[in-house]
Amino acid sequence: MAFDLSSNLIQEIIPLYLISVLGFVAGRFLQIEAKPISTLTIYMLSPVVFFISLAQVNFSYDALLAPAITFTLACLLAPLLLKLFKLFSKEKTPYLLALTAGTNNWGYFGLPIAFFLFNEQQIAAYILIGFGFQVFENTLGVYYISRGHQSPLQSFVAIFKIPAIYAIVLGLGFSFLSLDLPQSADKVLQLFKGAYTVLGMMMIGLGLATLTKFRVDVPFTVAVTLTRFAIWPALAFAFIYFNQDIGLISDVYHKPLLLFSLMPMAANNIAFAAQFNMYPGKASVAVLITTLMALFYIPWAIGFLGI
Repeated sequence: MAFDLSSNLIQEIIPLYLISVLGFVAGRFLQIEAKPISTLTIYMLSPVVFFISLAQVNFSYDALLAPAITFTLACLLAPLLLKLFKLFSKEKTPYLLALTAGTNNWGYFGLPIAFFLFNEQQIAAYILIGFGFQVFENTLGVYYISRGHQSPLQSFVAIFKIPAIYAIVLGLGFSFLSLDLPQSADKVLQLFKGAYTVLGMMMIGLGLATLTKFRVDVPFTVAVTLTRFAIWPALAFAFIYFNQDIGLISDVYHKPLLLFSLMPMAANNIAFAAQFNMYPGKASVAVLITTLMALFYIPWAIGFLGI
């Protein structure tokens, strides 16, 4: 049974890797650049996906608390890793690491896996958990990644130039007020969600296509790998252990949170690195390595953790 699950899950994951290969081909032979694609994803696709997804969720105490938990954990971990990594690097790389500490590929890569594993209630829980990272990415994440080249004030202002944060607030407002969207919203969401996944995974290949020399920043890549595949699963497991006693949120969030914690480095990190000229090549290589590791790590971890 475990073998069948892993086999079927890998079949769900393989197309995501093929999309990245197509992105590499498009970048290398058609000279398509990552930055316009990242701009389209950040400023057009993600706000629509996040707004409609949140607006359609039944508002509840857990709906606010679940993303608040992941947001808080990200806010605590990112500055800690920033200070720690500054001891080993005199470049601006620690600011890129701070962004990666509070983000992962829960959307482009994780959502198809969640659809395969979970029922509707658990899928909704997974999306809500992911919005905690989305808020981090579009607030403190933007601040950290822009700090490499901008002043603290300029970095703070940059936060409010990212439309996804407004889409999240607006979506929560619709959910809280129980405002109904037009029937066409479901169709729009399906279309934009597909484009969001395709372009997001293509950015990995597009980022790699721009590299004239494949160079792995070993300290940065090791730090990202440990953060993604060791620290975050440990944090998720610890929270679930204590939540069983205190009942902070419903246990329907437990398995989605575990899956969420297993995701590789976010493809959006390439987009933000390109937007703010913060080592997009270095980000692309780290995304590639963690995404390749995820092909084997995630099926094993799902079986081991009983997800």
